[in-house]
Amino acid sequence: MTSTGSSSSVATETRSASVDIVVGVTSYNDAATVGAVVAAVRDGLARHFAGAASRVVLADCGSSDGSPARARDSLRGTAEILEVPSPPTTDRLEMPYHRMPGKARALRGILATAQSLDARACVVLDAGIETVTPQWVHWLIDPVLTHGFDLVAPLYRRHPYEGALTKGIVYPMFRALYGVRLRQPITGEFACSSRLLGHFLDENVWDRDGAHAGIDLWLASSAASGDFRIGEAALGVRHHHAHADETLDLGTLVTQVIGSLFADLENRVERWQRVRSSVAVQPFGELATGNSLQPVSVDPEKLIESYRLGYRELRDIWTWVLPPRTILDLRRLMNGPGASFRLDDSLWATIVYDFALGYRLRVIAREHLLRSLVPLYLAWLASFIVEIRDRGEEDVEQRLERLCAAFEEQKPYLISKWRWPERVRT
Repeated sequence: MTSTGSSSSVATETRSASVDIVVGVTSYNDAATVGAVVAAVRDGLARHFAGAASRVVLADCGSSDGSPARARDSLRGTAEILEVPSPPTTDRLEMPYHRMPGKARALRGILATAQSLDARACVVLDAGIETVTPQWVHWLIDPVLTHGFDLVAPLYRRHPYEGALTKGIVYPMFRALYGVRLRQPITGEFACSSRLLGHFLDENVWDRDGAHAGIDLWLASSAASGDFRIGEAALGVRHHHAHADETLDLGTLVTQVIGSLFADLENRVERWQRVRSSVAVQPFGELATGNSLQPVSVDPEKLIESYRLGYRELRDIWTWVLPPRTILDLRRLMNGPGASFRLDDSLWATIVYDFALGYRLRVIAREHLLRSLVPLYLAWLASFIVEIRDRGEEDVEQRLERLCAAFEEQKPYLISKWRWPERVRT
């Protein structure tokens, strides 16, 4: 890697000559892992892009454990690291699901630095990931520099029960809305071209309410809504360093993630209402198979009981969001053995769409509305687990494809209700 000037100030560095690649690393109390991540970046650049001018940029979100020093030490003797200034933030008062307060500000700093350096490609990685390898750098950057792609998102190999909120709501709805089959639109890792980088910086997402939690998803939808080439890089397994004191309850997780998704609908309505189908994105690499996935144990009976309790306690609230026929279908779901518990795909899709409409119309306080979705999500998860447990990865993929098809088929329902919202409950 080329090295110029001091690592203490971006302003000094950005007067330097242009570079080909900027790798940005976001961190927050990641002293246990940031050194390995930066070392993997260093080795990946040296191994796969030795002839390219490159810089590593650290955007720390106020760590108290010495993370920046660990990052600097990992490059000592080979290159210096640029550090994006991190002004004080109050976002810590409400820890986002990605456990990184002020992340929108950090990402903006990385992208602005890459733009000022005239970078041809910019990559962003989370310093808390334990499984970053030098090969990740190649798989993310090469499609941008060699094949002319504008966005390269990661595709991770996950246990069938892992990432269920993305599988059950975020991915199928994102796909139906924007017509792009981007499997993991809310992960914090990506690579982008200089053209998309400039587009991101011009977007009006950075200072919107909820940017601390929604920025990953909003950038993905920004790319999907524009004339950009999008690909996915198979990066294998993603393990994140655990922070036990920062674990969020499910209600808060749903409020932040699904709230960000619903908020985006209002800002891109002219785009998603014109989309009528979806297209696959270009894959790069192959997901390895084997026994490397961590075991995940979920008892569907407990999920079903949580749904039944939620129905008894929240039914009256749901009537403000869901039409009577849906309430009747949910009542039927209350009875019967767990082994045959099924939530129909089309019913689930219309439930999610009705909640999006209720969010838009503020039929009740938005946080209360989103938290009331939790038992319904648990019902979907129980149904999904009962159906796919003991099945292979290919069968699970086919099952998810049917779910996504239902979201696409029910999209006219969302459009008609959005355009003529005389009463959500009718």
